[in-house]
Amino acid sequence: MIDLAEAVLPGHPDKLCDCIADRLVDAAIARHPRALVGVEVAIHRDTVFVTGCITTSPPMTPDDVDGVVRDVLARAGYGPEWPPDPSAVRVLTDLRLEPMDDALSALRSVSDDQAITIGWAGGVAENRSLPAAHRLAWRLALLLDERRGSLGLGPDGKVVVGLPALGPPRVSFSMHHRPGADRTALFALAQSVVEAAGLVGVAPEVNGGGDFDVGGSMGDNGLSGKKLVVDAYGPSVPIGGGAWSGKDPHKVDRLGAIRARHLARVAVERGLARQALVRFGWFPGDRAPSLAELVLDGRPADLRLLGPVDLTIAGTVRDLDLTRVRYAPRAARASWFQEPAPWEGRDAAVAGRLVG
Repeated sequence: MIDLAEAVLPGHPDKLCDCIADRLVDAAIARHPRALVGVEVAIHRDTVFVTGCITTSPPMTPDDVDGVVRDVLARAGYGPEWPPDPSAVRVLTDLRLEPMDDALSALRSVSDDQAITIGWAGGVAENRSLPAAHRLAWRLALLLDERRGSLGLGPDGKVVVGLPALGPPRVSFSMHHRPGADRTALFALAQSVVEAAGLVGVAPEVNGGGDFDVGGSMGDNGLSGKKLVVDAYGPSVPIGGGAWSGKDPHKVDRLGAIRARHLARVAVERGLARQALVRFGWFPGDRAPSLAELVLDGRPADLRLLGPVDLTIAGTVRDLDLTRVRYAPRAARASWFQEPAPWEGRDAAVAGRLVG
């Protein structure tokens, strides 16, 4: 059996779209904690498309959206040297930008859609309670992003990791570089990243498909929500039914995944199992999931083992401070890999309040 996973850098076109979508979420909930956001973002060459709805108060404007798009591209490292240049992109929108009213605000504690959400945890907290290959892929991607400036590499990039049951790990890097880049220097950088991640005697593969001197949206189109497996736990863990980016924290696709992840970590950190999976099924009109399941080390268990847990939308938003979290940095750099967060790691105050 081989444990496989991939990760991408923040300049990858799909991740750019996720980050734009979640910057809009962050901006909306900063204006109103019960903001309703459902947006999708696409990018191709120097054109960015933003569609959907943003309901908040005071309402956002097309200029606000335009500014977010250009700022995300610039922060990711795009500019005159690495196109598209944020100052020159076209931002096309089909958005409903409306003010929040009391009637809609009151409905935010009710699910406006169906969803299946999964939370998983395993191993130990020091390893982020993530599958080994998934954890390693993100570790390598973040290290590569930190070090790419030493060679003047571009913002795009990918990492693939394979951990066979027998034999050494396999690691492949796709590095966004200038035309005519020194492949020996690229390999040396990849080797330094692998060694910094603690892999001894592993020779990484670099740009196996050839030159990667056209990257970002100039080399491929991008779409928000497309990296759902990369955002979750990699291919070794089941995924739910919907992506997270572009959805406010009252929407059950995002809220349910966060609550499920939190409870899975609580189960593992309490020593109830080496691996825990929490699955919720949400129906339209639900205030709490209609279906809830806890699986400990592959066996069904009673969710009541975790104590009295408030699974309502309102209770989860309140207990995990979901309207105070900034989602765009997590969209760009792995939702579960980063700490601290109200649902990640050993937080005695949160665990005590929620699980008793």
